[in-house]
Amino acid sequence: MARRWRRRVRRSMTWCVIAVLLGGMTFGVRAEGDREVSASPRVRSSNLTIASLLTEASSRSSTFRGLVHTIEQTDGIVYVEAGHCRHGVRACLSLSVAGAGEYRILRVLIDLAGDALALMATIAHELRHAIEILTEPTVRSTKAAYSYYAREAPTTRDVFETQAAIAAGLAVERELARR
Repeated sequence: MARRWRRRVRRSMTWCVIAVLLGGMTFGVRAEGDREVSASPRVRSSNLTIASLLTEASSRSSTFRGLVHTIEQTDGIVYVEAGHCRHGVRACLSLSVAGAGEYRILRVLIDLAGDALALMATIAHELRHAIEILTEPTVRSTKAAYSYYAREAPTTRDVFETQAAIAAGLAVERELARR
């Protein structure tokens, strides 16, 4: 009896820890009245700086809002986190695609060096890459993501680029610079 009770308590505590960790992964910015404002439950960050950039870009750029809205219509969740990419680029969509139930989890890594406007435009660029993957329902693994870009956006290096992502970043940069 005591063993069963301890097992239940341990299981409950495990689920509480998981819930707290997952809750911390979503991005939020504290606003007036200490309420949390989230630009999107599908585009997330655990980094407060990135979370505030996501919120600001969503409020100031219709193109950025459109990218976020498009991601919300997919089965994907995109985590935007601070990090370093290979090949010396300042941001990248990691091609690792992880399944979590009915969702596909993608990660964008961004080097936080630079001004806020450039960072928001760079995030928009990478969100467009995320959309490219998320609109392909068959891309559900790292290998499939790599194959997709090797087929759709080949370059001479192991870096993939699309005109749509370039255009998205430039559009957001123009919109933010006007305001």
